[in-house]
Amino acid sequence: MMQMDPYLNLIRKVLTEGEQRKSERTGVGTLSVFGGILEFDLRRRFPLLQHKETKWATAFKEMMWFLSGKCDTTEGLNALGSRLWDPWADKDGNVGPIYGVNWREWLASEDKSSPGYYHDQVKNAIEAIKSDPQSRRILVSAWNVAELEFMALPPCHWAHQLYVSNDGFLDMMVHQRSWDLMLGAPFNIAQYALLLHLYARATGKTARMLKFTYGDAHIYENHIEAANIMDNAMLAHEKDEDNACLHIVSANTDIDGFKIEDFHIEGYDPCPHIPLPVAV
Repeated sequence: MMQMDPYLNLIRKVLTEGEQRKSERTGVGTLSVFGGILEFDLRRRFPLLQHKETKWATAFKEMMWFLSGKCDTTEGLNALGSRLWDPWADKDGNVGPIYGVNWREWLASEDKSSPGYYHDQVKNAIEAIKSDPQSRRILVSAWNVAELEFMALPPCHWAHQLYVSNDGFLDMMVHQRSWDLMLGAPFNIAQYALLLHLYARATGKTARMLKFTYGDAHIYENHIEAANIMDNAMLAHEKDEDNACLHIVSANTDIDGFKIEDFHIEGYDPCPHIPLPVAV
């Protein structure tokens, strides 16, 4: 059985059981289901979608930008060769305190001279994995209620929690309040798989289970035709599992300082890419 089956089964569930949501934020309309969990075992393969090519380098660049803690697209994401966030950026390329800003610089005090002016949640998580591996508080959140109104978009993947097994494995649970299944989900799965590998590398652990809990999982109405084509192809022929594998060709064990050239994917043999419009 293919490792991506959980994702494919969720697509089918939304197509067959999804509730129409006409007044959602973008105005495009969706088919939607609520609540569930997907799991991927990173020891088997790197979880890239096979029935629709995932542009993994673009997904990785977005995660690298999040980890930088920056909110500027021009000197941040665009400089990495990606324009993913341009539709939401202002004229100066700013998207507000999204994801990485709160991951790396959660404002803790108005006193800028205070040593605890910022919380670097990512560094704190790494230190907790090393020093207190049985902690139930190894959690990084982007849902800063005080800053939601200043964000170009409130975080869809709003938190991730880490769990260290007694035998040295590292698991991650990603909490997803809103999930665009045709465009967002394949990217999120790839980039959080990368993040779990980076956490494991920085702490001397082995990446194991990547889990997503989702709230509103949906397919946009202008993606339904493509989803049905993909679903019919899946029903007609279940593609054999490939052996997609991530190689990190750098001696760096810090979570920062990587370049996109440090990451190679081998053994990925997907069906062709399906271009889809983004709902802004």
